Amino acid sequence: MSHRHFCDFAGHYWNCDGTATRIFAPEVSVCMCLTHGVPMEEGDHSECSIELLSCPEHRDDQLRAMGYEPGDMSELPLPVESEKSQMFTDKDGNPTIGFCLWCGEDFYTMDEVEAHNADDMRECPVYQQSKDELCMPPALQWMIEQAEELKNKEEE
Repeated sequence: MSHRHFCDFAGHYWNCDGTATRIFAPEVSVCMCLTHGVPMEEGDHSECSIELLSCPEHRDDQLRAMGYEPGDMSELPLPVESEKSQMFTDKDGNPTIGFCLWCGEDFYTMDEVEAHNADDMRECPVYQQSKDELCMPPALQWMIEQAEELKNKEEE
């Protein structure tokens, strides 16, 4: 069973057989449903969001347009450690698709994100408590404070 991607470089849909090469990856990896967090080959995902991913015919052109020579993996900015993305993980090391900047809740599927953010973020207790104040999410505030500390240390 195949599924579709949208080639974000050339602007067309293309069919995939279940695995594809991401832009800075040296080899193919399993395509995951962005909505459900499972491989695209598990179930019907015809109504789910599709991944923006350059097609095999345009991948090298996209790399060149970004200033990289295809095939030369020595200068790529993103290390590839495994087939699964390690960008977000929960406290137990399980992969997540993201987290709430307000309360820190981990999300494993887009359905969880949408439920958390629905109705003016009704399910987020920290946002609900803070929404009438002029403030930013605690995670962003912490990141800004860390950046300021690093800047001050560099200036010393």
